[in-house]
Amino acid sequence: LQQGLEPFYQLYIRTRLAKYEKAYAAIGAIPSGAVLQQAAVLWDLELYFEMHELLEPEWRDAEGERRKALQGLIRACGMKIHAQHHNMKAARSMAAKARKDLQQYGVTLGGVALLEGVLQELEKTLTEKPGTSRDA
Repeated sequence: LQQGLEPFYQLYIRTRLAKYEKAYAAIGAIPSGAVLQQAAVLWDLELYFEMHELLEPEWRDAEGERRKALQGLIRACGMKIHAQHHNMKAARSMAAKARKDLQQYGVTLGGVALLEGVLQELEKTLTEKPGTSRDA
C-alpha cells in the first residue's frame, strides 16, 4: 500500500486485509481442532482460497467417505474461485463434482451448518443459464 499502487489494487488489498482481520478474530474464538467451523468462517467471508488451504491437510489425512466429503468442500471452493475469475464453464464443472461428493458423503462431516450454504451456492451455479452471466 505504501508503494503507490493503482487505486484498484489498493482497494483489493484493503478489502482483503479487512476480511483477514474478521477471520482472525472469529477463528480465534473457535477451538483449534474445529477445522470445519473455521472453514465456515472463511466461506462466509468469501476467502475461498484460504478455506481450500485450511481443508487440504484435513483432506489429505482423511479416509473413505469423509475424505470424499472434504474433497467436495474443496471443490466448492474451486467453484467460487473460478466464478470470481469469470470462468463459469469451469465453475459449473467444479460445482457438479462438489455437489455429487457432498450429496453422497456430506453426512460424514456431521451437523455442519456450512454444508447447507455450500450446497445452495452449488445449485445456484449449476442452475444459472450459460451465456446469461460471466461465461468465459
